[in-house]
Amino acid sequence: MIHSDSGARAIARRHPGAVTRAAALAAALLGLPVIVLSRAALATGPEAAGETARNPFAGDADAARSGRTLFNETCAHCHGPDAVTGLAERNLRHLRLRYGDRMAETFLTTVLHGRPDKGMPTWQGVLDDATIWKIYTYLSSIQASDD
Repeated sequence: MIHSDSGARAIARRHPGAVTRAAALAAALLGLPVIVLSRAALATGPEAAGETARNPFAGDADAARSGRTLFNETCAHCHGPDAVTGLAERNLRHLRLRYGDRMAETFLTTVLHGRPDKGMPTWQGVLDDATIWKIYTYLSSIQASDD
């Protein structure tokens, strides 16, 4: 097995679908080399540069309305219409309570890179930045309070 961070960012950009654990295990059992990338090496966008993600539509009511429509077209089949679901792990109305100041970064990382082990697909290259940020703007507008 090959462990390498050198050139890992270039590899991650060329192959955005990271090798799953099962595929890595299968490759190892077959004696094929496996490149194990660190989490930092896989990062792209704001988190790669250590920057804070900034929503270009923050406070824009029209973008939030548009984001609601986009959410219901794209995300509601798993997260419920208007982000109302009985499943705590899929309840996107609690992102701020769960992640606090890291809400935007966590949202972007999850949307862009997915969470295949939990059934969340990768949306990088499928949804454009404006669509992702409008959905985020909508979700920001419906966050539950800790009351």
